[in-house]
Amino acid sequence: MAERRFLVPKGTERMREQFHFSQGVQVGPTIYVSGQGGWDAQFQLADNVGAQARQAFRNMERVLQEGGASLDDVVEITSYHLDMEQMPAVVEVLREVFPRHQPAWTAVGVTRLASRRMLIEIKATAVRGT
Repeated sequence: MAERRFLVPKGTERMREQFHFSQGVQVGPTIYVSGQGGWDAQFQLADNVGAQARQAFRNMERVLQEGGASLDDVVEITSYHLDMEQMPAVVEVLREVFPRHQPAWTAVGVTRLASRRMLIEIKATAVRGT
């Protein structure tokens, strides 16, 4: 049976302690990345969905690197949106983040995220070496 490893990138320890969750969990070559918001290192959020999505992917990349993977290893993402009308801005970011391959993607409209100022949250599954 594969061992379960909790991924906590440097600088995010407070989130694990305060909110009692893992940024990611690795089981064998598979990494499950928890929903990432557009928070920067100072816990600030941008005012638009495109900037928040870019930061969410930067945060996701840090979790993946902790598990020895990269955004190139992502096989599936799920994004949660407060406003589905903002999808064109998110598609633009996806083209930047995944220029060579497109992971399977599910987009879900929601009425609320973890913070009132969050516009998007993105989770992912990656398989190292794919």
